[in-house]
Amino acid sequence: MRPGELASVFGVIGTPPLVLTKRAASADGPVEVTAGGMAAQTGSGRGTAFQLAGRRVRLKVSALSGITRYILAALAGLCAGLSMAPFHVLPLLPVAFVALIWLLDGASAGGRGARQAFATGWFFGFTYFLSTLYWIAYPFYVDAETYAWMTPFAVTAMPAGLALFTGGALVLAKALWQPGVMRIAVFTSAFVGFEMLRGTILTGFPWNLSGYAWGGMPEMLQATSVVGIYGLCFLTVLAAASPAMLFGHPRERSNWRWPFFAAVLLAGIWASGAMRLAEAPQGPGSYVAGVNLRIVQPNIPQADKWIPENRQFIWSRLLERTAAPSSAPITHVIWPESAVPFLLANDASQRATAGGAMDPNAVLITGAVRREREPGGRYKFFNSLHVMDASGEIIGTYVKHHLVPFGEYLPFRTLLSGLGFEALANQRGDYQEGPGPRTLSVPGAPDMGPLVCYEAIFPGNIVDSRRRPGWLVNVTDDSWFGDSSGPHQHLGMAQVRAIEEGLPLIRSANTGMSAVIDPFGRILERLALNEDGVIDSPLPQAAPPTLYSYLRNWPILSMIVLILLLGRVSRRKALKNTT
Repeated sequence: MRPGELASVFGVIGTPPLVLTKRAASADGPVEVTAGGMAAQTGSGRGTAFQLAGRRVRLKVSALSGITRYILAALAGLCAGLSMAPFHVLPLLPVAFVALIWLLDGASAGGRGARQAFATGWFFGFTYFLSTLYWIAYPFYVDAETYAWMTPFAVTAMPAGLALFTGGALVLAKALWQPGVMRIAVFTSAFVGFEMLRGTILTGFPWNLSGYAWGGMPEMLQATSVVGIYGLCFLTVLAAASPAMLFGHPRERSNWRWPFFAAVLLAGIWASGAMRLAEAPQGPGSYVAGVNLRIVQPNIPQADKWIPENRQFIWSRLLERTAAPSSAPITHVIWPESAVPFLLANDASQRATAGGAMDPNAVLITGAVRREREPGGRYKFFNSLHVMDASGEIIGTYVKHHLVPFGEYLPFRTLLSGLGFEALANQRGDYQEGPGPRTLSVPGAPDMGPLVCYEAIFPGNIVDSRRRPGWLVNVTDDSWFGDSSGPHQHLGMAQVRAIEEGLPLIRSANTGMSAVIDPFGRILERLALNEDGVIDSPLPQAAPPTLYSYLRNWPILSMIVLILLLGRVSRRKALKNTT
């Protein structure tokens, strides 16, 4: 038999014959017959009723073809989506990944198999991102008369584009597919590898990575202090996919060991995380002496924010919340992203008014739109953060460097502006990017690492490596996403950044959820979504630098590359042994 003929029977080099097209009797029990016509003994006459039922399900899933295959892939994506915030239905994650593994088991060989793998991954990714990013529709209704017509295109186009990554991951996995546990390792490496690509390409969008499924279990999240969120993604996908080893051929007696090993691994991660939290400092001694924060959440609806008639009302609310009585002198006031509906840096009198609302030695940290005039009269705009003293002087400025594509700038401007996308970027302002993570000096407090809006979702790229800050400040405006799962997801990702870096993170959000997060990811104080109010809190102390803060994503990236290379070598060896 030539290698090409062998591949047509077993799929891509060594794939177990899992595609059931007909059944034939034998003296030893039923036989599975692959699409290529080769029979393989299942031994399904042996085993418990549970095992036999599981094998039948596995075979039926692997044998699916056409639209039925892709409907199941889409349902698996929906299951995975429900594991994300605010639902965290974790038992659905193994259902989703086991379905993907079994569908890949039954994919054809060669080019047709690659197309099947891509389509399977794409349908999975489309429903996953559609169910978790549906809130992308909300910004288009802020100015409904102008932009509402674009909603169906944006809501489907973004998941469709992001699904290319899951499609690509399954193509790569299928190319290295082989029997046994190696296919689980290859699948995990390919899936997480493409998640890392998604977080990098075109400035990246690492939203709702698989590891965030543990958002409701702070003990599990502690692992990110060592391996980061991508490392936790790897452990999560590996564990969730391992039950695919069950219900295999009864002669493969080690099948049960891998799900058992995954369960023990997860239990160990949880136990170590619980110990880390139990040993974490608490109480008065865990705060920075002499620093008392006030986080202002003005709760201004996005549709009202930039109406000129509302300017004075918004400004007055910010000043009133800043000047409200407190049980201890407030040393630092924090306002959210683009808090004021005017150019604060250009208005010295209003800055002096803001300073007058604070104690004489207090400091204001606020998000603000900033404008610079270029030679020739054209203006450039920046989404910025200012540090201002009580006299109204701006003593430090940070410029957001991770801009939102299509929201804060237009990628491929020459091409897309001609297609009508210019207006979409102009809805929030077409901003210029800053130079990257920076550390700012703040009078009366440790050095600060500023993060504007969704910069808090980028693992390994939020802190100036040359000058580690003592705390992180995330100013954001999630009012764009309404009363949806978006703000919950955003807050959960900010929690993980605090754990990864071992730094407290103070979050001021226009409509919520503002929070004080300690360096172990514990939310010490929080304001609910769509609530108008303030949080008065001391500043948690930073923890010692974490292992992740030194090594970043290099260890998990190296492991992924190594496993894929081993998969390639093993695949070639299997081909050589069968020819």
